[in-house]
Amino acid sequence: MKLLNLQTEYFKNIFNQAILVFIAQLIPILFSPIITRLYDENAVAEITGLVSFSSILLVFSSLKIENAIVLEKDQDKAKEVVFLTIILTFIYTILIILGISIFEKKIAEVFKINTIIKYIPLYILSYSLLNILNFWFVRLKKFKLKAFSKLIESITYILFLIVLFSVIGYNEYGLALGKILGVLIAFIILYKYSKLKLKKISIKNLKSLLIKYKDFPIHNAPSNFINVIGLQLLVVFIGAYFSKENFGFFGLANMVILLPISFISQSVGSIFFQKISENFISNNFKQINKVFFQTLLLLIAIAIPIFFIIFFGSEYIFSIVYGENWLMSGKIAKMLAVVFLFQMVVSPLGILLIAIDKVKINAYWQYGRFIFMAIFMFILLNEFKVSFLSFINYYSYALAFVYIVYLIIMIVQIRILLR
Repeated sequence: MKLLNLQTEYFKNIFNQAILVFIAQLIPILFSPIITRLYDENAVAEITGLVSFSSILLVFSSLKIENAIVLEKDQDKAKEVVFLTIILTFIYTILIILGISIFEKKIAEVFKINTIIKYIPLYILSYSLLNILNFWFVRLKKFKLKAFSKLIESITYILFLIVLFSVIGYNEYGLALGKILGVLIAFIILYKYSKLKLKKISIKNLKSLLIKYKDFPIHNAPSNFINVIGLQLLVVFIGAYFSKENFGFFGLANMVILLPISFISQSVGSIFFQKISENFISNNFKQINKVFFQTLLLLIAIAIPIFFIIFFGSEYIFSIVYGENWLMSGKIAKMLAVVFLFQMVVSPLGILLIAIDKVKINAYWQYGRFIFMAIFMFILLNEFKVSFLSFINYYSYALAFVYIVYLIIMIVQIRILLR
């Protein structure tokens, strides 16, 4: 019996979706030499701040109940969950508008979002609705439609940022505004293709769904919030302790190296989540073990060659492709290669603990990770007063350590299932 049977439907879905998402993420990378000649590090800082700050806010947009769209056994009930998450998203967007109006100055200072901060609620709403739609596609196993959303988003993003520069000339908001419009257009197009027809449900049914899936807002949403903040800690500390110029150099490296991987990881993770959930519901624990380790091996085989390219070639590649002015981004990319390796291998598998109903264990790990990384980074900057590049380098190896711990926790939980 082969350790990796790549001809199965599961791996075909992974490859088909991963290829589409890879193409979607490759488009901004291919156009990035043009982008860095139209927009400077201040504009890159704006979009970096937008994505980072929005990632934190998006955690609570539907209280993580969108996971129940996949887990719910009954199709009509699943549609009711979709309706519930949409309602929660609109309520949350109103709260975001109020929050930004109150804390606008402080948010702009930390995340370097000076020109597009008022558009963030639109981005949150569009992205949240698109995410809900993607979970519906996962339930129906329409993985290609989910991947096409990223493709549409990338194409419209590039088109809008070029048009905005052509019409207005140099500006700091073109990249960020293009990103927002890309997500909005992707949602509108994908919604038409979804043919999702929702019916109004009673307040009583909405309450029963909230009670049934209470673990998601009580445990998964807060822990996921801590997890996202943990992922964005590097951005927050760089924004708080270093210049906007350094923030912009980091932003390009992050955009080329880590952001594409996060989307690919999410895409692979959604297929992995559906497969593990399906086997957990049917008590097929041996298959869970098999799928987990096969997926782990596949991700390692993909990640290692790319890791070596980034680690040994990023300084040369960045200086040639983007110009000598962006050599600093190449140095940062080399250090982020370690982060890339562990995010690519471990992140897609992290959804396992949710799929096998170990929400609390997942939450405890995320809390522990956040506390460890926050204290570690605070000490680096306040006690040792390390330089900008040294800070990123130490961060990378600390993050690798916590991902190894995460992987061990998942393996232990699978072993417990098999007893």
